[in-house]
Amino acid sequence: MQKRLSWVIVGTIFISFMLLLVIYILSMRSFWIKGAEEKAAVIAELVQDGLSAHMLSGTMDQREFFLNKIASAKGIDSLWIVRSPSVIEQFGKGFNNETPRDEIDHEVLKTSTSYKKVIESSQSAKLRVSAPYVAKEHATPNCMACHNAKEGEVLGLVSMVFDIAEIRTDGIITSLVVLGFSLIIMLFVFMSINHSMKPLMALFDSINYVMNKAQMGDYTRRVRVEGKNKDCENVALWINSLLAKLESSLMDIETTIRKFLFVAPSHQHDPLLEAQTIVHELSDIYQFKRTIEFDESKEDVYNRMGTILMDTFELKDFALIESGKHAISPRIVFDAMQTQKSPHATCRALRTKQSVYSDQFKHICETCAHVAPHYVCIPYVISDEFELLLSATASSKEELERIKEKLPLIQNYIDGARPELVSKDLMQILKISSTTDALTGLYNRKYLDEYIEKALAQAKRNGIVYGVLMIDIDYFKMVNDTYGHDVGDKAIKALSKILQESIREADTAFRFGGEEFLVLLYQCEKSMIESIAHKIRIKFEKTPIQANNGNSFYKTLSVGVSIFPNHSDSIWKCIKFADIALYNAKEQGRNCVKIFDETMLEGKEMKSDY
Repeated sequence: MQKRLSWVIVGTIFISFMLLLVIYILSMRSFWIKGAEEKAAVIAELVQDGLSAHMLSGTMDQREFFLNKIASAKGIDSLWIVRSPSVIEQFGKGFNNETPRDEIDHEVLKTSTSYKKVIESSQSAKLRVSAPYVAKEHATPNCMACHNAKEGEVLGLVSMVFDIAEIRTDGIITSLVVLGFSLIIMLFVFMSINHSMKPLMALFDSINYVMNKAQMGDYTRRVRVEGKNKDCENVALWINSLLAKLESSLMDIETTIRKFLFVAPSHQHDPLLEAQTIVHELSDIYQFKRTIEFDESKEDVYNRMGTILMDTFELKDFALIESGKHAISPRIVFDAMQTQKSPHATCRALRTKQSVYSDQFKHICETCAHVAPHYVCIPYVISDEFELLLSATASSKEELERIKEKLPLIQNYIDGARPELVSKDLMQILKISSTTDALTGLYNRKYLDEYIEKALAQAKRNGIVYGVLMIDIDYFKMVNDTYGHDVGDKAIKALSKILQESIREADTAFRFGGEEFLVLLYQCEKSMIESIAHKIRIKFEKTPIQANNGNSFYKTLSVGVSIFPNHSDSIWKCIKFADIALYNAKEQGRNCVKIFDETMLEGKEMKSDY
């Protein structure tokens, strides 16, 4: 690089010198020719004056000596004079036939214009000059006094041939001397530049090497300086300081990120670009966490996670499975499976809490091997209460490897979602505990208020009919008094189980208080309402309740029924009516079902209220 740059500089100087030399040679040539032309003009004027003097003195017959003397001057190759036709007619042809010798003489006599031309070859260099003499009446001497001519008429001319070869040779020698000095100067300049640029070029080569390594991701190289050039040392110091800060910052970023983020093995050899990728991942995870903070439930979070797995990580055949402690009741919370697969507690990943890959061992998980030949199951512990399993299948070994490479990045999203999943799970547990009866698992009185608020608006809008059952165990106080409250709890639990088994999924059962239960039957006709009520009564009547002494006993129950909106457009009134019907059943001997009618209000103080 240094030699190339030096040659470029020297070449530029050499070309500049050569251009100046050419200009100098051309200028000198013009100067020499101009000098010869001026000399020719002086000689032509001298000849004219000399001939005029000879004519005035009457010694024209002696002019030959004068002309020969001038022709023998240094540099004049030949000289002759030419008379015009009018002068020849008046005075004759003169000595040595003073008539035109060539076409040039004829042309000058005809046009009265001077002729100048350089004739060059490799051996010689000549300058031909032909200058006309023009008649002038008011000149000194007066040409008209001696010649029969008009003003401006050509009287003759003088033609000369100058030998300028010597002048040309001198010019060439001068040019060669200038060229020699130029080459010496250029050699000196080349050596000076080469010496001065050596540390700069060494610095440039070192910077080029270091920057090339940095471009490939190696920031450990440093710029070196040769010699004691202060400016070069400063430049190297600045660049090395910048590289050291960059290298230290990248290492610090990587170390810091690895503390709270799984970093997947990267195919990127440049730490700076890798850091950029990680920052983008952090930004995406942060946006994900900010988004799920405002989701209402775990299901919303699971849906977002599934969407990210599909869109960001391009998983095609997978499912997210939630399971409780010891793989109890696993359920699919996001399903993108193209093959039919149901979560099973025997899945090796659920059972061992270890990641399972199909390429670990042949048929390592029999449950998954029946679904697809290439699969991966990764369990993630969310809390002490539940886990999340990612179960994905691949169409080929290459696809399986691609999924495995994405797992550390997926882990980051799982970790980001973990606090929200735990929080929303706790909120869900709290909500269930606040709206569910701990003994029976049925909804409690508090949830009834929320349920009716939502259901009433829908029922009025869509004309939905609700059957209202108010159920009470007969002589329940005797059970507590005779067998104890724990046996009484068994009776309550037995009834709650019968309720859950006897009603549909759209129906809802509540523990209204003590041994009293409320059932709301959705969109149900009167005959079906009565049938369900009798079914519950008969089934409970046949259910044995075991006492602490090992003996079993049986109990009965009474049911009061009302229908919304047949009996009232207020569901709360319908619940009250069912309660009135229940007490009517108690009065009629218990262990029966009574449907409300208005006659049950007769004789009661609250009749006017309804």
